Amino acid sequence: MIEILPAPPQVAAFRFDGMLTADDYDRCIAEIETRLSRHPRIGLYCDMRGFSGITPPALARDLRYSLGKIGEYHRFARGAIVTGQAWLGAVSEFAGRFFPQTEIRAFAADEAAQAMAWVAAVEPGAAPG
Repeated sequence: MIEILPAPPQVAAFRFDGMLTADDYDRCIAEIETRLSRHPRIGLYCDMRGFSGITPPALARDLRYSLGKIGEYHRFARGAIVTGQAWLGAVSEFAGRFFPQTEIRAFAADEAAQAMAWVAAVEPGAAPG
């Protein structure tokens, strides 16, 4: 299940709980695209404390969306991952190495407020480069 969280206009914020489905992922994409339509750069906040996995159809949508955004990754300024699972934080930060114009940080389960403050510090103005 996905919950869209209240956030500053330049931040798409989500709470993932349980298994992420294709319908959940469609809602996530719609929210991200709405934010991108209003701002050249956005931040992503993902509270993954209750996340337990992703269905194959949701994973396929993720791959399609990610591939479709090639050339636009610079529009994602920051990504904050809140998790109590060390492996998920490590994987997220490692993945960030492939997106040099995007800062990705993992935050401990009790650092949700700090994570939101950090990702909200995104300057939504002109994209770099």
